[in-house]
Amino acid sequence: MRDRTKLIDGERLRERLVDLVRIPSITGDEEAAIRRVADWLSAAGAEVDYWFDGIGKLVVDSDYPGHEIERAWVPVVAGVIRGSRPGPTVVLSGHVDVVPPGDYTQWTRDPFAGVIAGDKLYARGAADMKSGVVAALEAFEAFAGGARDFPGRVVFIAVPAEEDSGLGTLAAIRRGWTADAAIITEPTCRDGCPEVIVAHAGAMSCVLEIYGLSAHASKRLRGENALDHYLTLHDVLREGERLLNEAERHPLMQGLKLPYATSIGTINGGTWSSSVMDRLEVQVRIGVALDETTAEAKARFERTLSEGVASNPWLSTHPPTVRWRAAGFGSAQTRVDHPLVDALCDAGENVFGARPTIAAAPYGCDMSAWVRIGGVPTVLYGPGDIEQAHAANEWVSLETTEQVARALVQATDSLLATDRETLRRL
Repeated sequence: MRDRTKLIDGERLRERLVDLVRIPSITGDEEAAIRRVADWLSAAGAEVDYWFDGIGKLVVDSDYPGHEIERAWVPVVAGVIRGSRPGPTVVLSGHVDVVPPGDYTQWTRDPFAGVIAGDKLYARGAADMKSGVVAALEAFEAFAGGARDFPGRVVFIAVPAEEDSGLGTLAAIRRGWTADAAIITEPTCRDGCPEVIVAHAGAMSCVLEIYGLSAHASKRLRGENALDHYLTLHDVLREGERLLNEAERHPLMQGLKLPYATSIGTINGGTWSSSVMDRLEVQVRIGVALDETTAEAKARFERTLSEGVASNPWLSTHPPTVRWRAAGFGSAQTRVDHPLVDALCDAGENVFGARPTIAAAPYGCDMSAWVRIGGVPTVLYGPGDIEQAHAANEWVSLETTEQVARALVQATDSLLATDRETLRRL
């Protein structure tokens, strides 16, 4: 087997990563970052598919996941390198959108400056997940820049809209991009060594509207405070969360402290300090278990609410309403003994000197679309620590990013030499 890792260019990788993090591609505004990646793919000699899907096309899709950020277009780019003979298709993919930097006073450096200090690059999106995008692109170029004496195809896809929905990956799948195996380079590092994530929880969001009864504050007993009733519902949500997590039987998910979190993101209510609050609105993030679809998770959540308020005199006659914001990400899993897992574990051991841990994750991501919609065996493996994701002073190790690129080359080489039918067995 030709050693394509020699074609990894560490300096080019660093320059591209700095370039990419300096593009403030906050979710909903990813076009400039996608265009930059398209330019790099074109310069590498790849066949490039660069397109824009209108949001109107995607919202009527049967697998439309919802979206929280208003947008008119979904820009996506894919590049492909074809080998000299038939064989499997391996996809390397990542998202270019990032969450807002938040309170700038919590940052010691400008979040979009791309400052390097020693081995660390600081920027919003450094860990989640522009380092992964650049590592995957560098691995892709190792196949583009060398001899095409390999079977099958290597495909690189950069997508938007992961942080709020997964629309970008849905658009890529509907465009016809599919594979026999896929690696998404989300941040999976723990203690400096990337884990291989084979299973993850799903996530969706909704708005709960809780009703009260207005009265003068001095006569609050004549009213029904929506906040008091939310506190009752909060206990219902926590009990539902407990029961869902206790029921999990997948050993890797059981190893997580909280596989499926129910989290309250925002609370808004009331109109005047001297009035009893007659309405309260909360935004809720809900976990989706491995063995349920998003539709089943919705039904389970609504049933939890209904049963939880049945004995409450006020809430049973004035039940909260649920407005779903986004179906979000479903859960997904690939079997532990899949060749994709073996290929990454072997490559990771060769590059990092220690065999990667096979693990699960409590968050949702684009893996669910590749597995559940595309039917593609998929895992997560990338630079960056998930603890850095969405955090102030987010950073990534440049050395680890380059090492991940080398591991991706070795794993992809191994997968291309594997029988397609063997790979396609989820």
